[in-house]
Amino acid sequence: MVKINLLLTGTTGLTGTLFLGHLAKTSPSSEVHCLVRPTSDCRPLESLNLNIHYLTGDSAINQTWDTILAKHTPTTIIHIASIRHVPVILDSLKTSKQTPHLIVIGTTGVYSQYNQYSQDYKAIEGQLAQYTGSYCLLRPTMIYGSERDKNLHKLIKFCDRYGFFPVFGAGNCLLQPIHADDLAQAILSALQRPYLQGSYDLSGGSIVTFRELLVLVKKLLGKPVRQVYLPLNLGVWIGTMLENLLGRRSPVRREQILRLQEDKAYSHDAAQKDLDFFPRPLAIGLEQEINLLRGHGVISS
Repeated sequence: MVKINLLLTGTTGLTGTLFLGHLAKTSPSSEVHCLVRPTSDCRPLESLNLNIHYLTGDSAINQTWDTILAKHTPTTIIHIASIRHVPVILDSLKTSKQTPHLIVIGTTGVYSQYNQYSQDYKAIEGQLAQYTGSYCLLRPTMIYGSERDKNLHKLIKFCDRYGFFPVFGAGNCLLQPIHADDLAQAILSALQRPYLQGSYDLSGGSIVTFRELLVLVKKLLGKPVRQVYLPLNLGVWIGTMLENLLGRRSPVRREQILRLQEDKAYSHDAAQKDLDFFPRPLAIGLEQEINLLRGHGVISS
């Protein structure tokens, strides 16, 4: 078997691409083995000063990991793809009798009372805690930063196009989004500190209410964004109906409406101490994202 130092999943995603960019700057010419799907677009990585080797497969499938671990012995695995794939990875590692250091990207959704997957996340974290090797679990809050994020860019596009945004309920829930680039830097810090063991919550540099978020978006867009208040029950009904009609294509889900009623702000003091984690304020991160969206023609100039 070939010994490799680093194996990465989620390579071509938003966070993975940013992480590799930081790695190329801090450790140029580093050798990285990247697990990618057959359909992944790896072209954005070609200009990086890294020695990248691609392994084709799916991190959710045992066969992929069994094949890789039969040929390679990684020292560290950074798993940026879904935490829901972790049981598969642990199972294959146990079969191959390998115990590389794991850096796993989870989610603060594990704390939610509404998230339909929170119980799954808790069970997966429980399995990770039983891993006989060392691991570092990073739990980011809502990730934003470009049109490739799954959350705020949609809100920004809606506000830019329609000049309003619906607020179901009071809109007083607390949010603390993390910029994808700050998460990428935290992953690099964890890689540089293999002695760290355990979990860290990673939140953004600002805590705002949902209403304050919309005010900030309005200011940065430089155009009116009216907040339209609607009853919570109506929002839940709309989200449920759209899910039933459109399935995964639904622009609004019942769970999203419900989760906007609970606070999603978490201390990152431990990460600040151990990972030198100092995330950017939301106003700065959102301004960067809006400028990026304008530059890419996603929203109006």
